[in-house]
Amino acid sequence: MASGRVGFYNALLRRLWKFLAAYAALLLGASVGFYVLENGRYNLGMSFYWAVVTISTVGYGDVYPTTSEARWFTIAVILVAVFLTAYLISIIIGVVNDESHKRNLGMLGTDFTGHVVVIGYAGVGRAAVRELLAVGERVAVATADINELPNIRALAPEHRIYVSFYPTGDSEVLNRLNAAAAKAVVICTPDDTANLITALAVRQIAPNVRIVVSVTRAELRPTLRSAGVTYVASPNDMGGRLVANAAFRPEVVNVFEDLTSAAYGADIGEYVLTEKTSLSRQALSEAETMVRAASGCIVIGYARPRGPGEYVTALNPPASFHFQPGDALLVMGSLENLKRLEAWLGVSQGR
Repeated sequence: MASGRVGFYNALLRRLWKFLAAYAALLLGASVGFYVLENGRYNLGMSFYWAVVTISTVGYGDVYPTTSEARWFTIAVILVAVFLTAYLISIIIGVVNDESHKRNLGMLGTDFTGHVVVIGYAGVGRAAVRELLAVGERVAVATADINELPNIRALAPEHRIYVSFYPTGDSEVLNRLNAAAAKAVVICTPDDTANLITALAVRQIAPNVRIVVSVTRAELRPTLRSAGVTYVASPNDMGGRLVANAAFRPEVVNVFEDLTSAAYGADIGEYVLTEKTSLSRQALSEAETMVRAASGCIVIGYARPRGPGEYVTALNPPASFHFQPGDALLVMGSLENLKRLEAWLGVSQGR
């Protein structure tokens, strides 16, 4: 990645200036010292030439010390040059090791754009990342568990997933994950207060990005919505409803789990219609026939914009309903059917 290479070179240059200053001082001191100790036998230009070939260990032998003092001086210059060479090697190794450590921790940043950022990988975050990868999204993940880094990287190729260590109080994580260029940010750490603070920070750097926050306390929904969060999810509430339904209509719960996870082979798709889409301004009855014939998917509803980033969703609308450009078509089908529908509509899934 270009940003990683730039960071490596910047770090190397920051540490090299001491070596360069010491090398220049040695070169100057060796030139003057050789000129003085040789009692002017060689001029300053030749003395400088001697210093260069001696320090660089080339040693052509055409210019050499003739006095005892100059010979001892030559030995000292060579020893200092060897020390500086060792110092240079240690600098390079140190920078390489530091950059390698930062890369392993995901501290060098990503240049992903149009991706989904997931902050927090425990529980909800883990399920969210797997689902996003299953539907083909590129994901940038921040986790506070350093031991999870290799496990997350193993979920997908490097061009589809980026993971960064997220220590407590880390204010640079949004920059590393390139949240400003993301299409959505999912915040799901176990700390509701931290989630609120992170949501405010995201909204500040990305005014139009979709923000989804998972909270344990459902009463925080109004506060989060007022902070600019697009959608607030409460896993406790949702889990409670599923458990209650499983007690007396378990198959409904099974269908719900199947449809909300791409891993099972069936899914619910969402496609925003444009002026060029063949379904625009079509009645629902006609749209259902066209969609079924083109892809095998079943139309289950729609979502219509009512404001910036806000949609009103309706399931099983009347047959007389007409789609408009900007509406989100909601369908149900297998992953293969959804891909066929995407190709037929000419729009990507999601918004």
